[in-house]
Amino acid sequence: MVNEAMKKHLSVQGQIAPNPKMTLTAAFVLACVLSVPVFTLLSLVDWLFL
Repeated sequence: MVNEAMKKHLSVQGQIAPNPKMTLTAAFVLACVLSVPVFTLLSLVDWLFL
């Protein structure tokens, strides 16, 4: 009830467009972008303190 009223549909040239969805490629790129700095940080901590 409330959620239906709050949803806004994107209209492009009079056509209602679906909401964007994350693709498998985007998920893979995001995972790579996040994993590289985390790996670097953890490796640095391991090298400095252990």
